[in-house]
Amino acid sequence: MDNQLSAQYIYARVSTLKQNLEPQVNELTKSYPNATLVREKASGKDLRRTEFELLNEKLNQGDIVIVYDLSRLGRNTADLINLVEDWNKRGISLIVQNLGGSVVDTSTATGKLMFTVLAAVGQMQREIQQEKAQLGIEKAISEGKFKGKQQSQKTVEACKKAMEYLDKGLSKEAAAKAVGIGVATLYRWIKDNK
Repeated sequence: MDNQLSAQYIYARVSTLKQNLEPQVNELTKSYPNATLVREKASGKDLRRTEFELLNEKLNQGDIVIVYDLSRLGRNTADLINLVEDWNKRGISLIVQNLGGSVVDTSTATGKLMFTVLAAVGQMQREIQQEKAQLGIEKAISEGKFKGKQQSQKTVEACKKAMEYLDKGLSKEAAAKAVGIGVATLYRWIKDNK
């Protein structure tokens, strides 16, 4: 396909609604001002993300996808490798900005090795973080300091209101629905506040 017909797409992703996309967007649009920007606020644990799936469906031979770093594309090594192999077959290139903006050419043995190692290192770092967090939780539990996720004041107020409905004879399900909380939240609040 003629390079003039190819398109560039910046894929910027953060995991939660509270996180800010702008640092990625600003960095990438400086280097690629003519690229189409695709923004997404969704977990990277797998590739089933609305904006990403829409982008992947419209990619054509010669197109280029630009990400700030590999973790913005995804966090699972196997998923990333399968994705890039699919893109190679379709003639789609990937640019990873924090690698100096060079094209990671995964059709070559060197490019494939570099991509695989970087994806595996990213996954290993996440697994180490998860292990450390779990060890910290276990230590806090053994010391009697772990209280789990704390409920917001709004949730506490809703649970208190739901308790009033329970006193008036409503079922737990109806009381929870009436105040806009999940029934599991109400059950947990009742258990924790006996």
